[in-house]
Amino acid sequence: MQLESFNSQLLDFLSASPTPFHAVDNMVATLVKNGFEPLSEADAWSLEPGGRYFLTRNGSSLIAFVVGRSTDIAAGIRMVGAHTDSPTLMVKPKPEKVQDYFQLGVEVYGGALLNPWFDRDLSLAGRVVYRDTNRDTLDKCLVNFARPVACIPSLAIHLDREANKTRSVNPQTDILPILFNNRDESESDFRKLLAEQVSIQHGIANGIEVLEYEMCLYDTHAPAIVGLYDDFIASARLDNLLSCFSGLQALLDVNSEHTCVLICTDHEEVGSASA
Repeated sequence: MQLESFNSQLLDFLSASPTPFHAVDNMVATLVKNGFEPLSEADAWSLEPGGRYFLTRNGSSLIAFVVGRSTDIAAGIRMVGAHTDSPTLMVKPKPEKVQDYFQLGVEVYGGALLNPWFDRDLSLAGRVVYRDTNRDTLDKCLVNFARPVACIPSLAIHLDREANKTRSVNPQTDILPILFNNRDESESDFRKLLAEQVSIQHGIANGIEVLEYEMCLYDTHAPAIVGLYDDFIASARLDNLLSCFSGLQALLDVNSEHTCVLICTDHEEVGSASA
């Protein structure tokens, strides 16, 4: 693949993958398009030499592999490891902070730099588990507001004269994103706001009851090639979606001579214990 094409596809992948769930969903779509067959951890596998397979766990981790035709044990296995998660701000289970404005309580996930989150055009994305009251069924879906819906504003300089000298950030009090003026108390329920988005995004009639969610904030500024001579890529989530994408492209291009494996796990940013 030519460098220009590779970079263009990488930018598209970064933009379309604001969460680990979206990243895995996009990788699965690419694998299926290229002839990989899905497997289930619960099934007994019957693998064929030259076969291409993948499986997922929790919708946020993925293993894909090509079974090599070679029987030479000394040839070993070609393997790439990466992770789908990145430092971010996760929405708390009971996030509503309502006074004059509707704000969300968030928890820092991973080793995040907090100052860059201020004064950004932020959106929300993640996975929602819901009950469809029309059919009395449980289901889950991916959600992406895909537009600026929140902001964490800085104080004006004349209200914070030391901002450029000794600025520290309390993650529990200083980085509560603002979503809207609190005009109507009926809007002050985050789960109801999510239910509305599920209905809009997935074309489901009214009657959605959100039971649980894993939602995070992300910067809507699009990934870009930057620099006077286009030397650099500027984007959120390069750690580690760059490796996920590179490993995926490498796996798509391999022949079937040797066994090759791509492993993209979740939760690396918080210790990998639940990946």
